[in-house]
Amino acid sequence: MLQLKDLSHAYDEAVSLRNVNLRVAKDEIVCLLGPSGCGKTTLLRIVAGLISDYEGDVLLDGRDLRRLAAHERGFGLMFQDFALFPHMSVSDNIAYGLRRRRMAPTDIALRVELMLDQVGLGAYGERDIGTLSGGEQQRVALARSLAPEPNLLMLDEPLGSLDALLRDKLALELREIIKGTGLSALYVTHDHREAYAIADRIAVMDRGTIRQLDRPFDLYHHPVDENVARFLGFSNIFQFGDNRFTRELRCRFLPDAADSDAFLIHPDGIELDNVGDPAAIAHRGRIESSVFRGEYSEVTILLPQEGLRLRCKSRNGTPTVGRSVTVSVKSEAIRRLN
Repeated sequence: MLQLKDLSHAYDEAVSLRNVNLRVAKDEIVCLLGPSGCGKTTLLRIVAGLISDYEGDVLLDGRDLRRLAAHERGFGLMFQDFALFPHMSVSDNIAYGLRRRRMAPTDIALRVELMLDQVGLGAYGERDIGTLSGGEQQRVALARSLAPEPNLLMLDEPLGSLDALLRDKLALELREIIKGTGLSALYVTHDHREAYAIADRIAVMDRGTIRQLDRPFDLYHHPVDENVARFLGFSNIFQFGDNRFTRELRCRFLPDAADSDAFLIHPDGIELDNVGDPAAIAHRGRIESSVFRGEYSEVTILLPQEGLRLRCKSRNGTPTVGRSVTVSVKSEAIRRLN
C-alpha cells in the first residue's frame, strides 16, 4: 500500500538518504533497522509529511502524497517519549485526536473504550498519566495512535526508553496489537532483537541506503555483506586467505572464492567437542572466555596455530576457560559476504 521510489534527502551538504526504494504491503510490519544517523528517522519523517524537501516519490495506494500536509495523510504516529499530555486522563489522551476530528461525543466514548480494551487497559480510563508505569504509558500512546483508525501506523523507537526486559515483553504485545488491527506499519529501531520480534520484513539501513531487505529469519541466517553482519552482532568475519584454517574452509566449501573474499562463520554452525559429522572441518582450540547468557553460554575459542578467534554458543553448561576443545565448523555455517 505504501511505496517509496528513489527517495533522496540531504541536510545542507550532509546526504541523509540515497535513492531509497521500499514497498510496505497491506497488513505488513516493516522495520527500518540501523545505527544512529543511518537515515531511518529521516525516512519516517518524510513519509509522515514532517519533511517536504526531498527528491523522489511517496505513494499511498498509488496516490502521490507530496502535496498533502502531515495532518491530511491520516497516519498514526508514535514516538519514543510517547508525547502524552500529563494534565489529561488516560481516556482524554486517547480521545485527543478524535475530538480534533470533531467526532460525536458518544462515538468518541465508544472508540476510547474499544482502544482501552484492545491494549489491555480496560479499567485505566480515569487514571492520571503520571500514575502509570512506562509500559502502561506506552500502551496509552499506542491506543491514541490507533484511535483515529489511521491508514498507516508509524513508530519511531517506541520502546527505546524502556528497560530491556520490558522491551522484550512489549515487543511481542505490540506485534499482536498491530496485527489485530489489520494495519500496515513502518517501525524504526536500532535494536535487531526488537526488529526480529516485531517485523514481517526488516530493512537494514546504513549511510542513507537500504543494505538488505528480508524476513527476520533470512536476515539472521544470511546477512548479505560485512556491514550488515557486524551490525547484527556477528564477529566471525574473515578473509579466505588469512591462514590455513580459512583456506581449508574455502577448499572444502567454496572452491571458487578468492583469497580476498570476506565470509562469515555463522555461530549456529559451530559445535564444540562434536566430531561426529564427517562433512565438518575440525580444529583444536582453547576456550578463552565463557559468558553465561541464560539459555546458552557465549564462548570465545582461540585457535592458536591460526591466530584467530571464533565465537559460538554452547548450550551444555558453562565451558571452563582454558580448556582445550575441538571446534567443528559445518558447511552451512559459511556465508560469503558481498
